[in-house]
Amino acid sequence: MDDSASTASLLDTFLRLSLIEGFNVDHLQRLRASGAGGFLPGMTPRGVSLLGKAKAALGSAEAGRRAEAVREACGRMGIAILPWGASDYPVALREIPGAPLLLYRAGKGPEGGESVAVVGSRAPTGPGREFARILSGELAAAGWTVVSGMARGIDAAAHRGALHAGGTTVAVLGCGVDVAYPREHAELRDEILEKGAIFSEYPPGSFPQPYRFPERNRIVSGLSRGVIVAEAPERSGALITARLALEQGRDVMVVPGNPWFPHTAGSNRLLREGATPVCSVADVHGVLGCPSPVSVGGGVAERVLDALEAELHVGEISEAVSMPVHELLPCLMEMELANLVEKRPGDYYKKRSAPVG
Repeated sequence: MDDSASTASLLDTFLRLSLIEGFNVDHLQRLRASGAGGFLPGMTPRGVSLLGKAKAALGSAEAGRRAEAVREACGRMGIAILPWGASDYPVALREIPGAPLLLYRAGKGPEGGESVAVVGSRAPTGPGREFARILSGELAAAGWTVVSGMARGIDAAAHRGALHAGGTTVAVLGCGVDVAYPREHAELRDEILEKGAIFSEYPPGSFPQPYRFPERNRIVSGLSRGVIVAEAPERSGALITARLALEQGRDVMVVPGNPWFPHTAGSNRLLREGATPVCSVADVHGVLGCPSPVSVGGGVAERVLDALEAELHVGEISEAVSMPVHELLPCLMEMELANLVEKRPGDYYKKRSAPVG
């Protein structure tokens, strides 16, 4: 069997197994270990049931037809299928407990770089929403890919902040990547696809179910170096994401909240339990370090430096280099991190006389 046939066969196997709801990489490894003779001792009844379904699916003509239908649908809609272990399967996600057997991806894959998740309440306070938007924009401008779940509230603010800064953002859904949920986020979904990607472990056409959202949270945290909880009440999916992040060895950071507001009772509890408080992008860098720098030589950076004969407002720089402000800000942030320019009060910038070591 040649390599292409072997790859197609592996994808068919993974598709068949992934269409069993709840089946993940841990179950695949148990299936491999169990062989033909039964199940591993001490396996939970649910695990036994899933392995039984898995063995049946591998020899089922109906399961094969379902897998082929999913492949055809993905081909028509331009959705990539990323099996676990493939080169384009996210590296950070490969080793987490219960890693998805495969992912569906709409949009572009993140082009290198590192990711940080920003999550929180679906019904946040106004200041909480605005802070999440601003912080996410600053993270994106600094080179981070901002990951969230495209839900109402903090999630949507995080995505919008990253997009407004001209950065990259990734959404992880509890439904198919072709489904706009919630419906009012259809436009946001389109904007994310222009600049980033949407991931799901559920095949196209899968509608949202309440139990799928806690499951998808392990992917949100698994894709990320760390998780920032911007605002969360005591009963919040963001707290589930924080717990999963700790189990995965990720850093958990929390934006401190007003102790009188029930909206922040859950996030403040995380602080009492040892999470790191963050009030700025500098605090995030203090925990995670700065992302790998993007080259600022040539192109826009050179034009900016040529324009900065004197201190200029960001709007004046934008006119000088013929670039919209929202596209210029990420470059200015990179140049600031590289000690090529200095940001001054009031969104003014000046050129450093020499790079500072």
